Amino acid sequence: MRHKILLPVDGSESSVRAAHHVASIAKCMKDLEVHLINVQPLGDDWMVRRMIKRDELAKMEQEWAESAIAPIRAVLGTTGVACVDHVVQGEVAETIARLARELACDQIVMGTRGHGALRDLFLGSVAIKVLHLANVPVTLVK
Repeated sequence: MRHKILLPVDGSESSVRAAHHVASIAKCMKDLEVHLINVQPLGDDWMVRRMIKRDELAKMEQEWAESAIAPIRAVLGTTGVACVDHVVQGEVAETIARLARELACDQIVMGTRGHGALRDLFLGSVAIKVLHLANVPVTLVK
């Protein structure tokens, strides 16, 4: 039976540590599928729209996402685990919980401190929101 893990990433060391944890899980599970999610903040602020064209912003967000996902793929690449990338916009905690439900993930594994969109991810803020919103177990990696 396939086990699906959602792994939020933002390029931080905490995300890399979470990826190492998922890699250790992959050694024990033969049929593991990992969904990497990079959440970009909504770029609909009027100042953003005034200064940056929509297609330029989309290109910048894709570059930010790729730079966040690349080190995670390097860690997981050694395990042979199947990975699927998701780059989405939205509020971080709600987006993580929603995608876990939509993808029918069995678990969320995430770092406790990040940067960028996940900068405030520590117990008491986004992590607590994810714990409350998620309908699957959440593993926080310090």
